[in-house]
Amino acid sequence: MHTMSIMDGIIVFLIVGGLIQGYRKGLIKEAASLISVLLALFVAYRYSGDIAPILRENVPWPDSWGSEGMIGLLPVEQALSTVLAFVLLFIVTKILVSTVASVLTGIASLPILAQINRIGGAAFGLVKVLLVVMIAVNLLQLLPWSDGRDIVKESSLSQGILQMTPDLTGTDETVDQP
Repeated sequence: MHTMSIMDGIIVFLIVGGLIQGYRKGLIKEAASLISVLLALFVAYRYSGDIAPILRENVPWPDSWGSEGMIGLLPVEQALSTVLAFVLLFIVTKILVSTVASVLTGIASLPILAQINRIGGAAFGLVKVLLVVMIAVNLLQLLPWSDGRDIVKESSLSQGILQMTPDLTGTDETVDQP
């Protein structure tokens, strides 16, 4: 019989926390939080180059920033306007998706829909946490850090995760259980 290691305790804590948080937020808000980050990154990456020239023309930059390059690379004005465009697009996209999610959550507050939303949120929260835990366990196993590999080796739950995801470790062999 195995005793529960510290890593097992952390995994259980994260799983329970993900379930509770997902249940409280509901499927719509849980999914929207993930979608909003991915969509905001995409929109900001895709369109910041188009918005940066508009900002360069309309934002008053100090005259000393204009043609001088940062260590011979980009002019400061160009670099800052691109970063500002990225940040603004990211924030605006996140706010828009969050607003849509709030409206949908309000619609889903009807008794039957609310329960489905909460149960779906718990399931989504569980899947989200399991993905993070799976990646963390595999990283601890792969990184050249013997303490990390020892932590994984002593954890029954980590061993189970490695058995379910052998492709991520680059081998079909599992680590011996203690």
